Amino acid sequence: MTQQKAPFFPKTKVIFSITLLVIIAIGELALHLNHLATWPAFACMVLFFLVHRDNKQIPNVIIGSCFGILQYPLIVAFIKALGPVIGLFTAQLIYILIFVFLIVLLMDVLPWVFNSHAFMLFIITAVAAKVPPGPQITEWVAIQLIGGTALVLGVAAIPKVVQIFMGASASSTQHSSH
Repeated sequence: MTQQKAPFFPKTKVIFSITLLVIIAIGELALHLNHLATWPAFACMVLFFLVHRDNKQIPNVIIGSCFGILQYPLIVAFIKALGPVIGLFTAQLIYILIFVFLIVLLMDVLPWVFNSHAFMLFIITAVAAKVPPGPQITEWVAIQLIGGTALVLGVAAIPKVVQIFMGASASSTQHSSH
């Protein structure tokens, strides 16, 4: 009796990977063809992977990410108000410290809003705002909410797709052996 060797690339991983690539291609095409930034949507998808595709974390990823993007106009207003008095860098630092303090303080009370996803999207937004055409906060929030949610839900559905293909594969194998 010979022991069957496990495949180098399990069929489930191949199906998962191909389905993920289709989701990425659809997202890229939809955003690119409409001349929209892709990063707000794909940042959510990446964050969903970082929480190990835990469906219970979807609200935290989506809402926290949106909250993070919305911090950019708030920090700009904060710096404009306090910068002339205490200096631009000091105003920026104070805002960041307050924001991080609130995340730590409120993460157990309002985890959908105050979480590491909010801080990550705040950082990404601050970097993206420096790239022409500059900050597009309303557009980025819409892309993140609609596109990010669509991508995250697409990734969340991949195990069902794998299950369908594996079920179809198993039933076709059973039918061909009869």
